[in-house]
Amino acid sequence: MNTKTNQVHQSDESDHSQVQDLLPWYANNTLQADEQQLVRAHLQTCTACQNDLQWQQKLKAGEPAASTVPNVDRALARLLPKLDRQVQAAKVNNTNNFMARLWTLFTADGKAPARWGMAVMAAQTAVIVGLVAFMALPRQDDSSYRVLGSGERSSGNIVVVFKPETTVKDIQRIMSINDARIIDGPTVTNAYLLNVDDSRLEQSIRELRSEAGIELVESLGSGAAK
Repeated sequence: MNTKTNQVHQSDESDHSQVQDLLPWYANNTLQADEQQLVRAHLQTCTACQNDLQWQQKLKAGEPAASTVPNVDRALARLLPKLDRQVQAAKVNNTNNFMARLWTLFTADGKAPARWGMAVMAAQTAVIVGLVAFMALPRQDDSSYRVLGSGERSSGNIVVVFKPETTVKDIQRIMSINDARIIDGPTVTNAYLLNVDDSRLEQSIRELRSEAGIELVESLGSGAAK
């Protein structure tokens, strides 16, 4: 009896963790049919996930509709120098962790990649694809983005990439203490476009970079943080 109870409890915890990861995409209606079914079933009995979904839906309701087509070429030109700085910093400060994450990513099926160089190139491509759309979004002098919950217009000025294990609750906490608003996201790389007040942009970037659950932080303002 105890063994069966433990097995059920472990199964519930596993489903809960998986659903937590899927909630942002469920709110965006971009999940596969089997994933949608899993989330729906779990939501029937999990109050915590119900509350998290309501939060995601509130964010979704406040998102502006894109009225312009992003200039991807221009965005890529702006993005590459930033990525290069991040890669160099990672080589110096976080080489072991970075390589471990890449290895995990490309050996998910238990088999090592045929060529490690190809794996690294694929990882870099995934980061570029995931962030380039954000870099192409209108700047603060454009009028197609508004601050969530207000009539004023605004665009995102920070891009953050959350680590895969970062929970919705952690994201809520990070947004709250930094007085930040989510303008768009997530992408498949867990990237979000945020807006913070220009007067505390540099402070927010420093605080966001100190968060254990965040992989990458970049300013999109004219005075980008180092």
